[in-house]
Amino acid sequence: MPPSSGRVQSLVVSHPALSFTASSAVLGLFALSPTPPLVPVALLVAIIRLSAWTFVPRQHGYVKGGLQALAIAASAGAAHLAPGLDATSTPRTAFVVLSAMSLGTSAFAVFLVFLGTRLGWSGNMHWSKLTVFPALWASGWGLMSEVTSVGQLVTWSPVVGQGPYVWMRQFFGQWGIDWVTAAWAVVISEVLGDWLVGAPDHDGDALVDTEPLLGDHAHPQYGSVATPADTKTSAPLSRSRSLLVLTGTLVLLMLPSYTFPVTPLPYTSGDTVTPFHVSCALPITRSGNPTLEDYIVETRRIQDKADVILWPESAVRFESPQEREEAFARIQNSSGVTNKKHIGVSFEEYVPADARGQPGHRYNGFALLSLKGPPAIEYYKRNLVPIVFSDPGHGPPAIFDVELDRPKGAAGPKTRLVPVTASICLDFASTSSFTPLENRAAVILAPAKTWHPSVGLAMWEQAKARAAETGASIVWCDGGRGGLSGVAEGRYSEIVQVGPGSWSKPLGVPYPFDERRTFYERGGQFATLGTVWAVVAAGYVVEIAFSDKAVGGVRVAVQTLAQKLRGGRPTEGNLLDM
Repeated sequence: MPPSSGRVQSLVVSHPALSFTASSAVLGLFALSPTPPLVPVALLVAIIRLSAWTFVPRQHGYVKGGLQALAIAASAGAAHLAPGLDATSTPRTAFVVLSAMSLGTSAFAVFLVFLGTRLGWSGNMHWSKLTVFPALWASGWGLMSEVTSVGQLVTWSPVVGQGPYVWMRQFFGQWGIDWVTAAWAVVISEVLGDWLVGAPDHDGDALVDTEPLLGDHAHPQYGSVATPADTKTSAPLSRSRSLLVLTGTLVLLMLPSYTFPVTPLPYTSGDTVTPFHVSCALPITRSGNPTLEDYIVETRRIQDKADVILWPESAVRFESPQEREEAFARIQNSSGVTNKKHIGVSFEEYVPADARGQPGHRYNGFALLSLKGPPAIEYYKRNLVPIVFSDPGHGPPAIFDVELDRPKGAAGPKTRLVPVTASICLDFASTSSFTPLENRAAVILAPAKTWHPSVGLAMWEQAKARAAETGASIVWCDGGRGGLSGVAEGRYSEIVQVGPGSWSKPLGVPYPFDERRTFYERGGQFATLGTVWAVVAAGYVVEIAFSDKAVGGVRVAVQTLAQKLRGGRPTEGNLLDM
């Protein structure tokens, strides 16, 4: 062993609490940014899993786990400090909010790891021990993203660096990515654990199934290992074979990505593709705060290039429903659009208190307007930033079929329909935003307004994730400071603009369009919940079926049946002797 490797090993063995806590804090700076990457998150979880083996069975073990959670929370807070300061009115408020969120998520993550360790020690089936934690990890963060208004933004779920696992989103959503992350953490922690204490001489369990070998002492406590005899023989898959199967599964899950296309559809192929032109209106003004008139002028300027012109989130503000209706009429009459074009207007609306004493409400809404008539789509934002004085909307967005002329030279009907829906900024941080829809939309209009470049990048990555899960093209129009705007698709994504400045982009929509939803959108959270736990259950059933006790029972049954068929008395010896 190289001297440097031996020194690291000696340090960890001699001072495990300090080593694991410090390494967790350092990894937290890289793993828990607003855009968590897969590899650093997997490494961080692996370190926490190693520490759980050490801390859980020992005196004050949970106190040490709590200190580790505090160290990770400090790193997460530091990684989110800049956007947090911009999100609130005072630094004190930012500190309180960041501290609460970072500590809560870090404590939850450590709790999941420690719980997975306890569950892993409760049985002697190797495959189940290795896979119960990935199932628990995916389930825990899936639940967390549903009960918080900021969704995936507070979880440890990777959104970048997924590489060959991106294809899994349309089948298993974020749950699949979380399962892969935790599974790699299991593989890494098992290998590191063997390296730290020395590979076991037998093919039993070195760290997982017995009291951990690492303690707060100068040397590993090899004398404390007491592997029961039945543990070595009760399961058909040894620990090393189970680990090899899990690693092979993770490698095999990479292969489908090489069969998925990575380029957009050619929008000029009129017979099989419907060209759909979109624009994002981001007028540049001296004050930096465009008015309603600025947006109308900008819409008139770019309307020849687009079938739908999208305004960013909270582009205009209305102090009453009447003011909103008057503004809608003005937009329809002044923007110069034709009856085949639509304008996606994003607005803030205040509904005053009524005569019955009901308090006033402020909503963040979106309306898709055509040349005349009521909005084709009217939707109100459901997920709001904490400590923002606004009210959430209720109900999912509707789907509207935008009618387009048939491309020149193409065969078929004179018009084609492109199903379009919409959602607003933070709604895209929820993995279940579009699961209530009965059909798949071809295009999702996404007005946004982020308050910091890192938040803009984080929300752009969330939009890309929802595009992969839904199979739709998402038009992201961010009017925030340094916001990213572009088009996100399952096969291809492109940032078109950073900051203010209007842009236009042609999209290719498959024709005829298949409105069937993806597997994940059809099954939603319950299907993925069943899938991750089915992996545990399937291995458990196989191990039970082929365990020594089960095989022995089958052997006795065969002997008994043979004796009855012969009509004789029981023979001595086993079936092989017969």
